[in-house]
Amino acid sequence: MRNYKSDLEAQLKEIDELISKIDINATKQKDLSNCGIAISKSNGQDQYYWVDRLTGRRKYAKKSDKEKLKRIAQRDYEMLVKKKFVCIRDAISEFIKNYDIEEAEKVYLGIADARKKLVTPIIEPKAMSVGRWKSVVYEPMGFDEGIGGFYSNAGIRVRSKSELIIANMLEREGIPYRYEYPIVLKSVGTVRPDFTCLNVRTGQEFIWEHFGMMDNIAYANKNVSKINAYEHNGYYSGKNMIMTFETSQHAISSYKVKAMIEQYLV
Repeated sequence: MRNYKSDLEAQLKEIDELISKIDINATKQKDLSNCGIAISKSNGQDQYYWVDRLTGRRKYAKKSDKEKLKRIAQRDYEMLVKKKFVCIRDAISEFIKNYDIEEAEKVYLGIADARKKLVTPIIEPKAMSVGRWKSVVYEPMGFDEGIGGFYSNAGIRVRSKSELIIANMLEREGIPYRYEYPIVLKSVGTVRPDFTCLNVRTGQEFIWEHFGMMDNIAYANKNVSKINAYEHNGYYSGKNMIMTFETSQHAISSYKVKAMIEQYLV
């Protein structure tokens, strides 16, 4: 089961950043700290008034005051948003204190081995689910006779130097992967993405396609159609698919590969 704690912590960070932004904006309006706005209707038209927050006195706002009115209205709106953000932040913070989905996974690990043989876990422990993912057996696509290959540090044969960079980096970072694992796309049939990878932390699966000759027009057109087919079947870059590209002038780098792994797979 996916652990959403890091997502919630990221949400907290985003909220704190927005609250800080609102506070900074508010300091820019210090000269108007005692000013408020009142609105009424007159002959179907909006009428704006300045309100002195200390005395409660109202004064008609002129058309020339429009920019100043906007500043005050924006400040008041942002203060309302801040109030809501503070409530949400406090609720998330309190929830995180008691949130640990892994405790539910540990229930299965805590029972006796003999009892485990009789039980099917509702929430599969991470080590078990990763092991099951790794144990899947499939028929490799194979290599034509006489065509050389490149072997990763773990002995996986791939078709290009660029794929070798990706394979070695995945292995170095401890990312489980399958090379050219077959999947079925509607209206297309069976395709074999270069890599199918597992994010061990979240349990999410990503396919990784590397497009290595994008300055070749025929190759590029063919693979744009392939990308469209992936999207038609629910695979989108950054969601459950990783894409890398290169041309004869711009080769893939290990830095780029590592950045992709850190973004999506760890």
